[in-house]
Amino acid sequence: MRPSAKTDALLAVDAALRPTGFVRCGHVWLQERGDGVRGWLGFGVTGSLELTPLVGVCFRRYDEVCRALGVGLPATPVTSTPLGHLMGDKPVWRWTFTPGGDHAGIASALVDTFLRHGKPYIDRCATWDALSRELVAKPESLLDFERARKLAIIHVLDGNAAAAGEVLAEERERVADSGDVHARSYRAFARRFELMFPA
Repeated sequence: MRPSAKTDALLAVDAALRPTGFVRCGHVWLQERGDGVRGWLGFGVTGSLELTPLVGVCFRRYDEVCRALGVGLPATPVTSTPLGHLMGDKPVWRWTFTPGGDHAGIASALVDTFLRHGKPYIDRCATWDALSRELVAKPESLLDFERARKLAIIHVLDGNAAAAGEVLAEERERVADSGDVHARSYRAFARRFELMFPA
């Protein structure tokens, strides 16, 4: 049975990425950078063959805490952003692959753009101390639904359980009157976190 057009497109991207050191791992591509740090590249897929690249950085120590708390997925980036956001004027947000078209050429253009704009972002974020300082200083750079969880874990990894407790308390107060999925999930997370990391 012939692979789908989407599979063909991703295989072309995989071939174009191979010389860069990024290796496919499930649905994402990772680059080992040593000391428990990995560059991360994933794709949002819209339509039949439109790929939106997302770039980020993973840290083993962060993954270990998430696993112990029962949240997140392995190799989830601590920070990530769409490649288009990192480009200057006239950003490209999606690369469109046409069934039967030149997948290799489009994949090559995508990877060239990633190396020019995405790799420097990964390089900048690949040091835990610099990244944690940046995220603590600019918490608005994290998505609303993940901000409190990520900041609490970052504070604990930086040895500041008191700051983690403050973040947890603020989010608990914010969702106190809510019964939605996020609020229920957050309250369960906060209980597990406080048991594992008492202030």
